[in-house]
Amino acid sequence: MSKYNLSFLLLLSCFAYAQEPVTADSVSVRNTLGEVILTSTPIQDKLQQIPAAVNVINAEDLQRGTPLSIANEINKNPGIQMQQGALNTSRISIRGLGARSQYATNRVKAYIEGIPLTTGEGETTLEDLDLNLIERLEIIKGPASSSYGAGLGGAINISVIKPKTTSVSVNGLTGSYGLLKSGATAALASTKTKGFISYNHLEKDGYRANSNYNRNTYTVYAKTALNAVSSLSFFGNYTRLKAFIPSSINEETLINDPQNAAFTWEQAQGYESYDKALAGISYAWNINENNSWQTSVFANYRDGYEPRPFDILDEESFAFGIRSNLKSQFSIFNIPAKSSIGVEYFDESYKAQLFENLYEENSGNGSLQGARFSNQEQDRKYLNLFAQVSLQLTQRLKADMGLNYNHSRYILDDYLNESDTDNSGVYTYPRIFLPQAGLSYEVAADKFLYATVSRGFSIPTVAETLTPEGAINPEIKPETGVNYELGLKALWLDKKLYTELAFYTVQVNDLLVATRVGNDQYVGRNAGATDHNGMELLVNYRTNLSANWMLQPYGSLALNDYSFDEYTDNDISYNGNDLTGVADKVINLGLDLKYKKRYSFNINYRHNGSIPLDDANTIYGDSYNLMNLRTDYNFNLLNRLETAVYAGINNVFDTNYAAQVLPNATGFGDTAPRYYYPGEPINFYIGMNFNLN
Repeated sequence: MSKYNLSFLLLLSCFAYAQEPVTADSVSVRNTLGEVILTSTPIQDKLQQIPAAVNVINAEDLQRGTPLSIANEINKNPGIQMQQGALNTSRISIRGLGARSQYATNRVKAYIEGIPLTTGEGETTLEDLDLNLIERLEIIKGPASSSYGAGLGGAINISVIKPKTTSVSVNGLTGSYGLLKSGATAALASTKTKGFISYNHLEKDGYRANSNYNRNTYTVYAKTALNAVSSLSFFGNYTRLKAFIPSSINEETLINDPQNAAFTWEQAQGYESYDKALAGISYAWNINENNSWQTSVFANYRDGYEPRPFDILDEESFAFGIRSNLKSQFSIFNIPAKSSIGVEYFDESYKAQLFENLYEENSGNGSLQGARFSNQEQDRKYLNLFAQVSLQLTQRLKADMGLNYNHSRYILDDYLNESDTDNSGVYTYPRIFLPQAGLSYEVAADKFLYATVSRGFSIPTVAETLTPEGAINPEIKPETGVNYELGLKALWLDKKLYTELAFYTVQVNDLLVATRVGNDQYVGRNAGATDHNGMELLVNYRTNLSANWMLQPYGSLALNDYSFDEYTDNDISYNGNDLTGVADKVINLGLDLKYKKRYSFNINYRHNGSIPLDDANTIYGDSYNLMNLRTDYNFNLLNRLETAVYAGINNVFDTNYAAQVLPNATGFGDTAPRYYYPGEPINFYIGMNFNLN
């Protein structure tokens, strides 16, 4: 750690007046999870009574691991895998959907405070979010198209903290490999208005070569009551990032020298940098006791620059949109009913220029921009119309039905072309109707059986849409799939034990696969169908050892049987082969131990099964086991200064493993395929939070 960083941390410790208030002991809330009211589903209801698989992660959960990434908590939920090769490189797959994506999450849709985090081409980035500001994540597993349109894997809805008191807070964190994180938040809470403004900084030298990371984030949230029945809220976020890219490595390097970067990426000193901003204003109106209406308008902007060994990408995007939703309660033939109808429109303009990278001629000084060889502008528009109704048929039986209409359009303008190679074009994806239906039945007190069927789709990304020559491929189609699911959500032992059990199958058609056409360059095509069959189990238990001590064990299990149903590539049939890029099983076990609101200790174990790395199933990534520890101590200074000190160890047993894999990697010349992003060896962190009310 540099002298500057050490001095900064000491200064922070001496003069800080704190982070968000020390989290209250809300284990009882989390352990009676079935009684949690979901806010992101089209019709708000108790988690147990929703005929769908939904996982909830709250602020307290996020403080059980390294406060750098949501991956730690997301991976504790069965059926969801977040592979993270670096702080700026990750991929989320839900039930195997999105596992074949090369570098990003593109089968899962995400929103924060109602503002889409997903781009017009379907890519989702969650790495920039600061965990200190997140109040809750609700993850809908399986097609959520009846409300959110494209997103075959599911949807993630994120809400930020809502201050309860006026306070000033700061936080600081340091750890292995030059880790330094700091932040400050000023919060306001009055009778009519609440909100905060926050600054967060994160930097890290990195375990691997060419992996320096530096990020600054500014976030603003405010909500004010206009009158007794309406309110106006605002959310804004600005991020400036520069993160070097070590890229993937081959098996020999993973075993012997995992700290190395890929040779060409290190020679080019490849990195990504961008300035990104998003903002949205939302108006909520409680029309009467049975009807409420909410409308949000939003915009986002991104200016990025990414030198890569094979080219330099200079890109810029701007998007705007609106989402409006009317929720009602009424009765049909004396049957109580709730409904949600709405519209979402999104328009994104994306400009990209490609330049030669002359790093080999730059005397070892890294990337050097050369001549421009591509200049394109892309425009993506989509329209979602959605409706859902919930009928309480009897005291125990509930039915949900939904329908979504989606219209997506893609326009490409090629400004750098010769008369016979103009790649400009317009493509309108087929208009699609997406139904969903589910039943929930209370077979005994606090024990609900549910069954659901839903259809979903995912549109191709920009890279998947283009041919190797850079033109629009008019033959490519969206992926579509149908999810069939049967499950049980139950509370036991006087609501101390909560369990979820789900069996599902997702049948995917027009599978989008990436075909490698050059060094780190891919295009997409449709290639048949896949079967995603699985079982998921979630268990949370809480018991009081004494008046002051509480013990909470938790666990999850996902057993996956994902395979190609119909897939032929270059006249080679892969029918029946295991689906590439996703583990066959994942086991999570953990334990929380708490003493009053003062002390807590968490231990978490994860087993990740073997992962097929190529479609032919000739090579598998090894299974691995990880264990992480964290302990927290909370106390007050001078009565008003709430203080929290915490420390943790990741990868306790120093396991050599691949934190992320690159499916179907191909070697060129005499080089071996680079399938692996190595995870960090054993590493440590320590931090402090302060809050002055």
